[in-house]
Amino acid sequence: MNAFSTRRSSQTHERSQHGGRSGVKPWPSLDRDPSGLSLPPDDEDDAQLVIALIGGDLRARCTLFERYGAHVQRVLTRLLGRREIERVDILHDVFIRAFEQIGDLRQPRSLKPWLTGIAVLTTQEWFRSRRRSRPPESPKPPDERAATPLEPEVVEGVRAFYSMMDRFGEDERTAFILRFVEGMKLHEVAEACDVSLSTARRRIERAEQRFREMLPEFPALLDRLIEK
Repeated sequence: MNAFSTRRSSQTHERSQHGGRSGVKPWPSLDRDPSGLSLPPDDEDDAQLVIALIGGDLRARCTLFERYGAHVQRVLTRLLGRREIERVDILHDVFIRAFEQIGDLRQPRSLKPWLTGIAVLTTQEWFRSRRRSRPPESPKPPDERAATPLEPEVVEGVRAFYSMMDRFGEDERTAFILRFVEGMKLHEVAEACDVSLSTARRRIERAEQRFREMLPEFPALLDRLIEK
């Protein structure tokens, strides 16, 4: 086993010991969303992919989507509250922006957090435009579309979670979901939101405090979290 393989094996063991790549256990799963599966690249893979994208390689565009499409879909699902039609449109916009702006990526090995940042920005723009045009609609509960029926308690937990998130400001909502649902590190949240570490930390702390204060108003979500 070479040094690189040894390092990768050590990282995998460390992640399994600390609840994920961030060391912060993600918020307990609210539903059975299988869309989080992506190909497992390493930093060098991403660097080579960025070079190919900048060079206009069309196959590289397919590779980018195959590698990170599921990740971006999962982030959009969390941020949008399962608004199905809007998520499909925004997913398309995220990758169009990525193809157009790939030359601006200064650190090719940061491809994944860079894509996450584009997803966050595009989603926030969608929320702002929606507020200007019409009042928001409550997202459909997942049991109306899920191929496999979910337990009523799971459905109510999901509904309660996104009802709570709809009462958050968009900055705090984004910070909370990226940190506690996606399990991202502080610096990754800061990079995705294009803010300083101190700003990201303040948003996360405010959001966590607000979440704890509001949680008693949502017994279905509270019961779900206690079960986990």
